[in-house]
Amino acid sequence: MHFSLIFNILGWLLTAFGVTMFVPASISYFSGGNAYDNFVVSGLGTIFCGIMFVLMTRGSGKILSHRDAFLMTFLAWFSLSLFAATPLYNSGVVPTYVDAFFESVSGLTTTGASVMTGLDKLDHGILFWRCLLQWLGGMGVVVLATAIIPFLGVGGMQLYKAEMPGVEKDKLQPRLKETASLLWGVYLIFTVICALLYKYGGMTAFDSICHAFTTVATGGFSNHEASIGFYNSPFIEGVCIAFMMIGAVNFGLHFMFLSKRNIFVYFKNVEFRTYMFVSFAAVLFLTYAITGAENGYPTYLESFRHTMFSVASIVSTTGFATEDYSTWPFVFSMFTMFLMFVGGCSGSTSGGLKVLRMMIILRQGIRELVKMIHPHAIVPLKIDGNSIGDKIVQAVWSFAGLYVLSFIVIATLLSYLNDLNLVTSFSAALATLTSLGPGLGDLGPTANYGSLNDSTKIVLCFSMLLGRLELFTLLILLMPEFWRK
Repeated sequence: MHFSLIFNILGWLLTAFGVTMFVPASISYFSGGNAYDNFVVSGLGTIFCGIMFVLMTRGSGKILSHRDAFLMTFLAWFSLSLFAATPLYNSGVVPTYVDAFFESVSGLTTTGASVMTGLDKLDHGILFWRCLLQWLGGMGVVVLATAIIPFLGVGGMQLYKAEMPGVEKDKLQPRLKETASLLWGVYLIFTVICALLYKYGGMTAFDSICHAFTTVATGGFSNHEASIGFYNSPFIEGVCIAFMMIGAVNFGLHFMFLSKRNIFVYFKNVEFRTYMFVSFAAVLFLTYAITGAENGYPTYLESFRHTMFSVASIVSTTGFATEDYSTWPFVFSMFTMFLMFVGGCSGSTSGGLKVLRMMIILRQGIRELVKMIHPHAIVPLKIDGNSIGDKIVQAVWSFAGLYVLSFIVIATLLSYLNDLNLVTSFSAALATLTSLGPGLGDLGPTANYGSLNDSTKIVLCFSMLLGRLELFTLLILLMPEFWRK
């Protein structure tokens, strides 16, 4: 383990992160807010700690191995969350540091679960900081998925390494820089287009930038208590749907599309086709199911509008809302749990188990059934023409098993620590593990997590980090073998 190099990189990250705090400080100052001094002090403190790390680790090596990357990834997410919480706590918008840490973890992991109230009256600097955290975290997730997760062999970007520049084993850092720069370009293009369309649809310039940040990052933080429903605009909802779905698609495909300027690169990808099919099938079925039902809508058109937005928000694990879908007929809640669990595509900003892994699990199940009928048959497992080896299949099954087990353990802890009912505890565990944010029951899209006790919030912070870092990236650090030479 190259600890000196790890903390050297962490120092540079903290230094850059501290500089970003001066942006919300400026916004707060020029908008007449009073939180600018908190951002300045927090930014200077973060920069000081970052520079100290850099100075203490001068002369460290230049090559970051994949084992180093796992540790650095966790330390980066954890330490940035700690420092991101300081301006929130010092400004007094949350009562405790645990609340501030919860909000910052939720932001950087693009979960969107919040403990804050009165958003419509908050300092513009605070609102911008929350959205900026999600935007920065969203790209961090994509880089993680394209550069680090493939080494775990749990089904993901390793299938697209031929088309999308990846990284070389034990020589991560040079290729990571190349990958990150390409992805940042794609990410920035979509963010700018989304912001311009929001502005055209009637949002203020400030709101359009903030919501573009959280839409493309599939984060779900809004500047208003009513979320996207505040605008009551079909055009804004349509823009939001489009970019939530874009954010939940493999960014390797976006890069290929912008490079080749051929939209068919999407439709040639079986994961994308499956993702779109599941989404639209869910919309059509749920539109039919809730139209005319109690707590539903009287017409198909109205049901379709709200169902399409809610499904796009849930399946992309964004968490925006136009209506309180937790009050709709129970069939929608059941579908919500399923769509949460599946999530978006691999190599995207969305959370969940991911469509690619679900496809591998399903096809492996079918293959086992075929082999039961024909024991001597050779049944290859392929996706997009790529053969899936038994090691990857085994790893995917292990990942899915740990995912379910983690979900059950977290839900049980929530029920024990805060005496939550079954629906609330299960949906909160799944909503944080999958990075959706809003749950069901007492933690639905119109409620927040502020009423929970501190121990419950800490468990949920762990759940958000665990889900965002794809389980193995965090759990691998607990293995004794990881620390042995």
